[in-house]
Amino acid sequence: MERRFHELEGLITKAKQQQIREDEETNDGDSDDTDLQIFCVSCGHPINPKVALRHMERCYAKYESQTSFGSMYPTRIEGATRLFCDVYNPQSKTYCKRLQVLCPEHSRDPKVPADEVCGCPIVKDVFELTGEFCRVPKRKCNRHYCWEKLRRAEVDLERVRVWYKLDELFEQERNVRMAMTNRAGLLALMLHQTIQHDPVTTDLRTHTER
Repeated sequence: MERRFHELEGLITKAKQQQIREDEETNDGDSDDTDLQIFCVSCGHPINPKVALRHMERCYAKYESQTSFGSMYPTRIEGATRLFCDVYNPQSKTYCKRLQVLCPEHSRDPKVPADEVCGCPIVKDVFELTGEFCRVPKRKCNRHYCWEKLRRAEVDLERVRVWYKLDELFEQERNVRMAMTNRAGLLALMLHQTIQHDPVTTDLRTHTER
């Protein structure tokens, strides 16, 4: 998972080095259905499909910032980079436990320069990378809005799930080792009990022991 994290950062760096193509500026999914509208999943307002991703992302961040996810302790994971927000709130005395890249309360999206390229990797058949990048100016590209943030959040969420799974496995290993250590103890031997369900037989030894 850490390798995937560094591979994604390298891909984003490579994407930012692409040059803007002027002939791709108009190829941004323009549609003749100007009257077509869809409804925002957060606020329910009708919006144009061309700007739907941009509106829904901002609308979701606005509602998400109204809820707090906190813990009394900061996150300390050795070797992990950029996971939780961990900004301290002195009023509630808690540390923010949202993903750092998705936290709308403590992180702001950087201002996009006019000459910055979108750079989103182009895929075919949903998952297969073509090696090409979207070269539309980032301000005008509605199709790949905030693609870096969403890709980073996807990788970070998988990393968090792996850390939780590792924590569960460490706890199970600790319980097994503790049980292995205590199984030959005097207290466990004294608490053992053998029940003979046959009332006629009183000698519990085998024929060989006799």
